[in-house]
Amino acid sequence: MVQIQGKAAITKNQAFVHFLTKCWRWCCKMALVQPRLCSYFEPLIRLFNPGYRAGLISAQLLSVSQQQDYLHLLLKPGKKFRAFVPGQHLQLSVELDGALVQRTFSISSPLQQFLAQGTLQLTLKIQPHAGLTRQLAARAGENLFCYVSQAQGDFVLDQQRSALIVVAGSGITPVHAMLCSLSRLTQPVRLIYSYRGADNLLFASSWPELKARFPLLQIELWDTSSGPRFSAAALAAAFAALQQQKAAQAALQAEPCILYVCGPLTFSQQWQQQAKTLGILQVRQESFGCLNAADGEAVTVTARQHGRLVQLQSQGNLLQSLEQAGLSPRYGCRRGICMQCLCIKTAGQVRNELTGQISDTGAGLVQLCISTALTKLELQLDAVSTTAQDNTSCTT
Repeated sequence: MVQIQGKAAITKNQAFVHFLTKCWRWCCKMALVQPRLCSYFEPLIRLFNPGYRAGLISAQLLSVSQQQDYLHLLLKPGKKFRAFVPGQHLQLSVELDGALVQRTFSISSPLQQFLAQGTLQLTLKIQPHAGLTRQLAARAGENLFCYVSQAQGDFVLDQQRSALIVVAGSGITPVHAMLCSLSRLTQPVRLIYSYRGADNLLFASSWPELKARFPLLQIELWDTSSGPRFSAAALAAAFAALQQQKAAQAALQAEPCILYVCGPLTFSQQWQQQAKTLGILQVRQESFGCLNAADGEAVTVTARQHGRLVQLQSQGNLLQSLEQAGLSPRYGCRRGICMQCLCIKTAGQVRNELTGQISDTGAGLVQLCISTALTKLELQLDAVSTTAQDNTSCTT
């Protein structure tokens, strides 16, 4: 009888230890990934303050105006938002139908506007497959909960060096903030801006004003809808002209000029290669779009859930693409914190939208809410087993 009681006691002790071990593993995987204490109380706080989001800066959406294929958003960030350096970008988060949708955009307004009025402008290209820009255009008059991150990025103008700036489409947005924030210009700067059609010429009133203010600033506007595209020969001519203009200055500096490139990824890659051919060693670039997908092209994703196999075209956030295709993947915070949307990737590459890290092509775990498909992708959306979580590292 004593032995039986002893065995029962041992069994109870083992069960208690096993319970504590499971709790500790849960804390390591779930609770301890919260970046700050207030994140644990967010659901409770939102009962009394629906606009509260832990770790995000609330922003008032003052106005939304549309210009052909673009939206201009006027925002007033909360007091926690610090000033930005012209050329930097931030992450915009908008709550749409209970879901937080996040995208990264460059600030297009001058720094003086923020310092004087506390407002800033974002200029967004309306993407045919992107839910955020399309819904913002459709719901322009609604009172939406908006949030911004602190500004970041090093795509900023070095005012001590001459510059050749080549941009296309919405790549003009950070450059507009750079040039409009200048109080003086002591080095030659040449801007070459390609756009498609007069209706898509952004900040049209700014260009004559800037040329009048700064004699050392040259601006070339290339309308590709009625003329040829900006070519390598034109780049070479523009660079040579800038060098001549710099040499004509009385206070000649030894530093070479800097080439700034901003636009779709393929655009940036093309002009970086041309810069090497011309011997331009100093290049600063900022681009947008997927690494392995062609500009504007969606990626094929095959997803399996509860025995159902669905093939879809994904462009942008994986979780949103899967939901738009009629699937119901698990999710929680939709911000890469709670790990509820973790699923198995059996093949393909994804990019982490928060860190920029790219996964390998083999099997691994993926957080859907912060991942973008780069190549043909295969996903298993059914619940991830404890064994898989313990032994497989996350690929995003």
